[in-house]
Amino acid sequence: MITVYKFMSAWGQPDLSPFVFKVETYLRMIGVEYRGVHGDARKAPKRKLPYIDHDGRRIADSTFIVDYLKEAFGDRLDAKLEPRQCALGMAVQSMLEEHFYFVLLYQRWK
Repeated sequence: MITVYKFMSAWGQPDLSPFVFKVETYLRMIGVEYRGVHGDARKAPKRKLPYIDHDGRRIADSTFIVDYLKEAFGDRLDAKLEPRQCALGMAVQSMLEEHFYFVLLYQRWK
């Protein structure tokens, strides 16, 4: 069983962090059971959430978590994609995570 350490739900959302959404959605899409628990970032490997615990290994950072899950369970979602499609997906992911995320933060806390 995978344990996902995350923030808390608020404002009708299952979690405050889009990076927790990313990990939990990926786990649901590949059909792997997990349990989500309230985490303490001070105890996290990189001092941030989310992180997972799987078979005694703790993996932090949503991108590293997804990479680990692809290794552990196989790449079920991207297996049929061509290299060009994978590159486009990586570009969109980077844009959303590194740039658009801060727009969302501004809108949320303004």
